[in-house]
Parts: sequence; structure tokens; C-alpha cells
Amino acid sequence: MSARAVFLMVHFSRGKEAASDLLGRFRGFLVTDDYVACDRYDNACRQLCRAHLIRHFVAMNERRARAGKVGARLLLIAHALFRIRHRRESGGFDESRYHRRVERLQKSFHQTLERGARLRVDSHTQRQCQRLPGREAMCWTFLEDNRIPLTNNVGEQALRGYVIWRRISFASQSYQGDQFRPLILTLVGTAEKLGISSYHYLRTAAKEYMETGRVQTRLLFDTPRLAG
Repeated sequence: MSARAVFLMVHFSRGKEAASDLLGRFRGFLVTDDYVACDRYDNACRQLCRAHLIRHFVAMNERRARAGKVGARLLLIAHALFRIRHRRESGGFDESRYHRRVERLQKSFHQTLERGARLRVDSHTQRQCQRLPGREAMCWTFLEDNRIPLTNNVGEQALRGYVIWRRISFASQSYQGDQFRPLILTLVGTAEKLGISSYHYLRTAAKEYMETGRVQTRLLFDTPRLAG
């Protein structure tokens, strides 16, 4: 998923092989959840989805005693980051002020994780806080490029049509069907991103093929750099 293109692939698993097949030689910025299958990708170009992190922090916040306080603090920092980001996007902050605010949140975030890693009474929270510092840099990759979103919500929205289709139609029954599903959803999703009619594009492509045996119509867009 990029700002101007959608690519969907149906794979038999969610493992590292699937992630490798999907990403190929992609070298842009990647926005994902904390899924280990994507760990082969360069961490310096990977942004962890903030919406997924918030779900973990909400679960921490619901725990008792000091574990709950750690979760509450991480949740507070996460919401503050979204507010600051929205202020910058609306013109309320210039770049210098924006980065100063975010750097303060970074420091507080790291200190809170260290406090959680020292917890003895809640081993689950302790393990979560011990693991995240090793991936902490991926929480702040968006500072490298203002185009990098904080979440991969746009990518999940692109998948919604396929999820609904699968629930209604179940699995395909042939190799041709397995090839058709990701292809048609990729075309429809990309056409929507480009603001063109997928119906008219597919009709034109089908007409060209029936008349000439070739499809010369192409979807025109710049080479994307961001993915989710």
C-alpha cells in the first residue's frame, strides 16, 4: 500500500516467506504492526504502527498497581503524539517546535519503558517493556520523513474489501481463481487511489485484449516510496 498504489497478494501463510514474496526488493519506508515476519526488513526504514502500539498500552493500562500506571503513562504519551502531529499538519506548529515536542515525548517514552522493565510484580508488562526498547527506533521513524504516517490504517482499509469478499464468497476453487482475486483487487484499489473509474479502466482493457490480443492501457502514477 502506498500513497498512489495498492498491491494485494494471497499467500498460504503469514510467515517470513510470505513477507519476503510480498516486499521483494522494495526499499521505501514500511509501516507495519509489530509482526516478526517483517523483521528481515531494514529497521531504519520501518515504522511501527502507532494504533497497534496503543492497543498494547490500553491492555497495560487495565492492569493493577504499577503495571497499570506504566500503561497509563505510555497511553498518555501516545495520544499526545497524535495531537502534536495533527497540530503540525494543520499549521499550528512549525517544524522546529514540532520536533522539540516530539523529542520530549521520546525521552519520556524511553524512561517509562525502563520503569516498566524493572517491574517485579507483573512479569507480562515487564517482558513487554523489556522487548520494546530493542524496537524503539522503529517507533520514531516518521521523524525521518514527514510523509510517513503514524499508522497503517490506510493499508487496513484497502484490505477491508477483500475481507468482506472472502466472507461472502469463501475461497476460490481453482488456480485461475487464486490468480484473479489479488489481481482484480489490486487494480480496483489502485484505480480508487488514482481517482479513476475501475469499471471504465477494466472495460477498456478487456476491449483492447479482445480486439488486438494485447492490453496497452496502463495505470499512470509516480513510483511510490511509502508503504503500509
